[in-house]
Amino acid sequence: MFGNPAAERAALEGTYEDTMTVTTGKNVTENNISRLEPYEVYVDVICALSRSGDNSKQTDIHHSLDYDAVIFAAPELAVLPGDTIALKRFGRDQPDSRQLRNYEVVGVPTVYMTHQEIRVQECGIA
Repeated sequence: MFGNPAAERAALEGTYEDTMTVTTGKNVTENNISRLEPYEVYVDVICALSRSGDNSKQTDIHHSLDYDAVIFAAPELAVLPGDTIALKRFGRDQPDSRQLRNYEVVGVPTVYMTHQEIRVQECGIA
């Protein structure tokens, strides 16, 4: 199987349990005024979220969350720094429900023949 990118990709994607919707900013001009409007580039694309290096701290005075989060997805997707990702994943305690989390893309994704790794940071975390 190794050395065959199509088979390796199929094996990887067989482990993906999440779906994502990628949103970017689209320039819209109306009455000579330009603004960025959210635009969904990809909807319900299979992916996998991986988190590691949880160094979260919680005290009476200070709350911080610090971990590395990476989303694994198909290599042909054009995901850019600053895009937002709404990720749906199955709840561990309620397998029938889906949890929605929002992330922002940090940096340029690393693209391989079989997948890409999109580094993200969770939105709305204090």
